[in-house]
Order: sequence, then structure tokens, then C-alpha cells
Amino acid sequence: MGRRPCCSKEGLKRGAWTALEDRTLKEYIQIHGEGGWRNLPIEAGLKRCGKSCRLRWLNYLRPDIKRGNISEEEEDLIIRLHKLLGNRWSLIAGRLPGRTDNEIKNYWNTNLSKKVQTRSTSKRTHKQSTLSKEKRILINPTPQGRVPPPVPTTESRVVLTKAKVH
Repeated sequence: MGRRPCCSKEGLKRGAWTALEDRTLKEYIQIHGEGGWRNLPIEAGLKRCGKSCRLRWLNYLRPDIKRGNISEEEEDLIIRLHKLLGNRWSLIAGRLPGRTDNEIKNYWNTNLSKKVQTRSTSKRTHKQSTLSKEKRILINPTPQGRVPPPVPTTESRVVLTKAKVH
């Protein structure tokens, strides 16, 4: 049972969209509105799958889409939202008007993830070098270069008790 397939997959065009196909899809949606994606390719005369038409419209052809040139403020917001929400691209895109979840995901994977990794790595190495300096100061190795064994104190001893058996 279940849903019928969106298309027969035979005789469908795949790959890059042409300018004529884009124009045809735009004109059809201006006249008939969004929706009805399964029937749209047949009615518009496109040899594409309904899903392909829907994604083309949502990610590339909508008039309210802002494409390219992501600003520093948008980058910072994407980084903060990704730290908070993870890979929930549609929720992140909802906070950036005119940006699509697909564009943000692609921008994250090609640019920002590397930038965030290098930032966290440089912070980590800075912390490690600071900690190692502090350890060297606190430990005070013996003249032979050996570290003296720790001296047990009353605060550091572990007291073992018998567990109750039921």
C-alpha cells in the first residue's frame, strides 16, 4: 500500500535546469500558485519530477530569496544557532529572512564548519599551553628531573565502607 510514486521516472529530464525550464516554472506558479507539485510538471509541460520542480522553486526561483554574500552578522548568527540547535537547518533558516535551509547547510559545510574547527583548535592549544606552564610551576621537579611522588594528606585519602547487603 502507501503512496503512489511521484512519477514514472521514465522519460524525465535530469541534471541542470535550463533558462527555458526556469521561465516555464515561474510563469506556471505565477498563474496557478504554489502547490500541487505532483501534477505541476504535466500541466506546465515540463519533463521533470514534481519533487524536482518543488525544490527548484523553493531553493532558487522564489522572488523573496536572498542569494549569496552571507554577511559577518549572518555568519555569527549561524554559528551561534548551530551551537544551540545543531544541524536543524530549517530552524536556523527561519531566523535569517530570505535564506533557505539548503543554502545555509551548504554554506556551513563548505565554509563555516572549518572556521569553527580552527577556532576551537586554537583555543584548545592555547589552554593546553597555559595549563602545562602552570603544571611545571606547581610540580617543581627534583634536580635529577624526576617528579617526587605525591604526599598523602587526610583530605586526599579514600575511605572504603562496607556495602549493605539486602
